Amino acid sequence: MMRKWIFFWLFVLLLLGGCSSNEKKEKQIDANKDITTNETNRVEDNVEKEPVVDAKLEFDEESKIIENLTIPTTEKELLQQIGGIFTKDVPYEEETKQRWGNFGLGAYEGELTEKLRQVTKITQDSTVIFQALQYYIGSHAYERTITELKGFTVDWYEPYLPEPSEMEEKQNFVDPGKALILLDASSSMLLNVEGKQKMSVAKIAATRFANTIGNTHDVSLIVYGHAGTQNNEDKQLSCTTIDEVYPLQSFDPEKFTQAIEGVQARGWTPIANAIKAAREKMTDSKDNVTLYIISDGAETCGGNPVAEAKAFAKEDANRSVNIIGFNVDQAGENSLKEIAAAGNGEYISAKTIDDLNNSIKKTWVPSFMEVASKSNSLLKQWEQSFDEMKDRTRLADKIYYASINEKSRFYSALNIMSAEKMITPETSKKLTELIENKANLVLNVRNKLDKQKMDENETNRQQIIERVNEWSNRMNKLRENQK
Repeated sequence: MMRKWIFFWLFVLLLLGGCSSNEKKEKQIDANKDITTNETNRVEDNVEKEPVVDAKLEFDEESKIIENLTIPTTEKELLQQIGGIFTKDVPYEEETKQRWGNFGLGAYEGELTEKLRQVTKITQDSTVIFQALQYYIGSHAYERTITELKGFTVDWYEPYLPEPSEMEEKQNFVDPGKALILLDASSSMLLNVEGKQKMSVAKIAATRFANTIGNTHDVSLIVYGHAGTQNNEDKQLSCTTIDEVYPLQSFDPEKFTQAIEGVQARGWTPIANAIKAAREKMTDSKDNVTLYIISDGAETCGGNPVAEAKAFAKEDANRSVNIIGFNVDQAGENSLKEIAAAGNGEYISAKTIDDLNNSIKKTWVPSFMEVASKSNSLLKQWEQSFDEMKDRTRLADKIYYASINEKSRFYSALNIMSAEKMITPETSKKLTELIENKANLVLNVRNKLDKQKMDENETNRQQIIERVNEWSNRMNKLRENQK
């Protein structure tokens, strides 16, 4: 019995000893935790914390812009639409290109999703959410596409309609023979007259003249002043470069237009060298040869154009140098008059664009065949009509494709908001209506502008036809009266 009690008390003492040991271990662990925590706090206190961007403050600024954004309902408002912040850098060619399938949201899809999540947390108003879609992914192409379509014009073929009466009254009319047009392409031709560049006006006048005289005579186009620049270091190049860009031959509208359109006004004015080049070109010819110089100023290369004009006319009694001075100052006009006189030709002053066009009448008398061919020449407009329709439709469709691509992005964003439960089904339905309304607006604007431009271009074409018909009828009556 005594032995049992001894074992009992030994067991109790061992149990108490074990508990005391566990308490000491737990106290040690707690102490270690305190030390670790204190050390961690001391380390964190010594680390410089990075400033946190207040995303809410940034979004608040965007939300103010979004709420004030105009949803276009008219052509004017559509024209003023600014591209979305995520789509403003999409290339214009990509934004206005026809695509098969969805346009897609691109690399900004994740960021856009977060932006829309912020918007939809604030409001379920479909109008505000649609404003947000415009702010983030609206098209930037409407201003340019609409402006390009509105500015589209057609340079309808229009035959030159000369008035023969003035030249018919001259008893001693001499056939001009080969016609060499010398076109001034010096830097001064870059200046404007009546709001239009001199060079552009001169090109049109030269083309019309070549078209008119080219029906019965060979025509050549020689240009000068087109090389180098007006700077002193380029003077030698500019003054010695004389190019025949359209060789002497019958008039070919396509080739002549291509040749003259490639000429750019740049440098000095070597009139003397241009006349000399024409004389050397025609030295062996026995035909009548007439120079028609279109210039806006005097010689600037130090040459002697009077002597060259005299030498040209001396080669044959039926050779002459005619000069049309376009918007020339008094000193330049005096110089050009002297050149024409030395070349047994005429000087014609053209202060305005109308003067330049009318000056051509004084240099050529239309033949009977020319009068009869004017109406037939308008057949060239049929090919132009096809090109007009093709080019106009292409520009109009850019408006439409910009809308289709914008609409595709809108629906992609709508699908994301619906899939992630950002919006209610009712809001989704209203957003769909807003997206379709915007697309319908753009389509209506596209169709209206396309129709307006088609009517405008056709009106201009019909006006040319009316002018040709009026001229032809008048010429026919004139011939009848002369019988």
